[in-house]
Amino acid sequence: MRIIKWSKLVLVTGLMAAGLAGAADYPDRPINGVIAWGAGGGTDTVTRLMTPIAEKILKQSVILANKTGATGAIAAQAVASAPADGYTVMFHAENPQLYQVLGLSPLSYDDFEPVILSVQGSTVIVVPKDSPIKTYDDLIKAAKANPGKLSIGTSGVGGQPWVTSMLLKKVEGVTFNPVAFPGDGPLVTALLGKQLDVSGLAVGAAVQYVKNGDVRALAIMNNKPNPAIPEVPYITKLNPAFTSSMKASGFFYGVFVKKGTPQPILNKLTDAYKFALNDSKFVNYTINNGLDVIGLTGKEARDFMNTWRSQMSWLIYDAGAGKDSPEKFGIPKPAN
Repeated sequence: MRIIKWSKLVLVTGLMAAGLAGAADYPDRPINGVIAWGAGGGTDTVTRLMTPIAEKILKQSVILANKTGATGAIAAQAVASAPADGYTVMFHAENPQLYQVLGLSPLSYDDFEPVILSVQGSTVIVVPKDSPIKTYDDLIKAAKANPGKLSIGTSGVGGQPWVTSMLLKKVEGVTFNPVAFPGDGPLVTALLGKQLDVSGLAVGAAVQYVKNGDVRALAIMNNKPNPAIPEVPYITKLNPAFTSSMKASGFFYGVFVKKGTPQPILNKLTDAYKFALNDSKFVNYTINNGLDVIGLTGKEARDFMNTWRSQMSWLIYDAGAGKDSPEKFGIPKPAN
């Protein structure tokens, strides 16, 4: 029995030593980067701006590829199925924290390690520039007069535009006809082509189109103005009933690896992307596009994501849109 236990100890020690040796040389080959959303969207744009800067620290290429579908769950599953060796990195938004409640996937960010949470922002409610809907009040009146008829572009169940529609349903009592797209890029194209009545776009994806007059912004889903588009009214000014819902209504983007990735590898990735977040080119991009750099790592990132999950999961479930109660997954109900 002692011989067997000793053999197991030697084996475990050997594996740990091999893992640490591998971490010391990391990265010694190109890294695969999986972007969970389509080209031209917020997650894609932020990722493709950060990553070339991070490569300067990593001294290796990060080969980026978009892997869309199921509100990012296909990308999440691909990364969860890869080895926990730091050579498959996921670039995603907040969505995995809603997968379980919505029945999209058994995965959540509990299955991944946050390398860094890069930025956060708000959703902007927009309509085509020639729409007869001129204001947020016009939108609510039109939706009430035509329940379930106005088309709203979404990025799938659980995406920010969909979450926005659920918030409008809960607070204003209005419903829409959802039309799904694989990300903000295709949503913008559909809006510019007047194929949709309304949508909610990530602020970074919307700012330039709003400034250029290509779309009309009705409201920003926040409890304060956005300095990049200060003329757009914020939702709690238009209707104070949204106040409690705005505690976690925004989105966040981040960089993640599979849980179990050796800490030295996680540290190297974190250092590289911290460097990218402090680069002047990246900082200027966030300022011009209404995004806030948060740069959370480790326990702070985990606490932030769990607080967001608690608030949004229960909000969605209380709005009647959840497949299962958050309680089933041990997600605590937030205090009022």
